[in-house]
Amino acid sequence: MFQAFDSRGSQPLGPDEVSMVQGLVKEFCEARAVTPDCQEARDAAKELLRWFQIGVNDKNRLRELLNSRN
Repeated sequence: MFQAFDSRGSQPLGPDEVSMVQGLVKEFCEARAVTPDCQEARDAAKELLRWFQIGVNDKNRLRELLNSRN
C-alpha cells in the first residue's frame, strides 16, 4: 500500500484528522473564551499538531494535553 509522507517523514493529516484537530482547537478556544485567531489559540494549535506528528493521535489524549497547557 502506498502512503504519502512529508519531507520530515511524517504522514500528513487526512481529512478526518484535520477535522479532529480543528474541533479540538475550537473546544480549547471556547473553554478559554479566546478567539481562534489570537496568539494563544495559534500556539495551542501548533502544539497540538506537534503532538499529533510524534504519534499522539487519540482524541481524548490530545484534549487532555491541550487542556493541561498553562
